[in-house]
Amino acid sequence: MEGVNETWVQDCDKYFFVMTSKNSSHDVLNVSIPEGRTYLTDKVVYAFQYLHDHYLNEYDWFVKADDDTYMIVENLKFLVSHYKGQEPAYIGSHLKMFAPNGYMAGGCGYALNREALKKLIKGYQKPGLCRLTGGAEDLETGRCLAKMGVPIISSVDKYDKETFQAGELDEYRKGNLPGWIQQYVRNRKQMGQISQYTISYHQLSPDFMRRLHFVIHNMKVFQPEIDTKNYFSMNQVPPIKDIRRERPFLSYFFETRQSYVDIEAWRQKNNTVLTHDSPKRT
Repeated sequence: MEGVNETWVQDCDKYFFVMTSKNSSHDVLNVSIPEGRTYLTDKVVYAFQYLHDHYLNEYDWFVKADDDTYMIVENLKFLVSHYKGQEPAYIGSHLKMFAPNGYMAGGCGYALNREALKKLIKGYQKPGLCRLTGGAEDLETGRCLAKMGVPIISSVDKYDKETFQAGELDEYRKGNLPGWIQQYVRNRKQMGQISQYTISYHQLSPDFMRRLHFVIHNMKVFQPEIDTKNYFSMNQVPPIKDIRRERPFLSYFFETRQSYVDIEAWRQKNNTVLTHDSPKRT
């Protein structure tokens, strides 16, 4: 948390840390939810509900990030400035598995606009529709948004390069992306190539964050003026055309590829494995 607190969150309009604590700091949202990776979904659900109840009309976009995420907030704001629609929007590093149109990786952060946050909270309120405890928080958030009809919006630039980097910075520098990214990522056109306006990386140490933040905010490379008009299209990403033939592809618990073909029928099913009052963890 210390690296994040000392660097990029200071560029946000508002931020807070969700912690299992009794910290009196103004930037901490205290929760009584136990620590541990298997409780991340619980914490994220609590945090999004809190945002909805207290800040819904104060901000246009809401970001969830990890304590080892580094974000370039200025680039994120530049990206979302291209979104002119009033419809719900969900952006991040788009992974193709476990839902009709996948979900956003949580480690490098993802963002919802105001309308998407409204839809997410409505999904929470429908018993059995969305998983509110256990599991993987990024996947469960993505599935809930999909159930509520929130579209995935492209965050790749006009050269088809990713802005949210799901891996470590050195993995992109060395051109050695882990197998899971190569298998899971939806956009395969410029695999491993980062956008000039990259927004985030995952798994950075606090000390690396401080050094990276110093360089980014104190140096600039001279180059001919860049035409930034229409640098991002932010179009809606359509579902995979023939998901039954997509390789590789993994489906969710007790679901099949076939169940994703008719997306509207899938959305109507209250088939969440666990609900909020379950004590189980998977």
